Amino acid sequence: MNNKKEKGEKEVQHVFLVGAKSLGAYGGYETFVNKLTEYHQNNPEIKYHVSVKANGQGAGVPEGAVSCKEGYIYHNAECYKITIPEKLGSAQAIYYDCKSLEKSIEIIKKQNIEKPIVYIMTCRIGPFFDRYARKIRALGGRVFLNPDGECEIIWATREKPDFMRVYAA
Repeated sequence: MNNKKEKGEKEVQHVFLVGAKSLGAYGGYETFVNKLTEYHQNNPEIKYHVSVKANGQGAGVPEGAVSCKEGYIYHNAECYKITIPEKLGSAQAIYYDCKSLEKSIEIIKKQNIEKPIVYIMTCRIGPFFDRYARKIRALGGRVFLNPDGECEIIWATREKPDFMRVYAA
């Protein structure tokens, strides 16, 4: 399922959404993804791929979703489940984001998707971000990071601002 167009067909833009826990009413990111996919569910030019938690806090399958091999279809979006080891505690968010990006890259490769967009809603992966962004760009994709996510970039105040620190909330 790549995005090449046949004669007379329009090209499909594949968009991968990373960072929400589900498509339910859990929080702000989840509500955003739910409404975004709902709004575009009948648009044949956009195909959403959404990572969702398979277990733990915030995980859940919305009413009306249709089960499939690796997750479910909801609002015409392919939602793929990511299982998170509960023992990780507060590191679960970092693990989830990394595994979500790995799964996105796997799907892009497997489906031979050209020019995918990967939208990351929150920056919890700090030093790992560039690694995944490079892989996605190497596949012809673009990566967007929500500027209102939980990542603060703070410039150190010195005589010369020669470095910056990144704090992930």
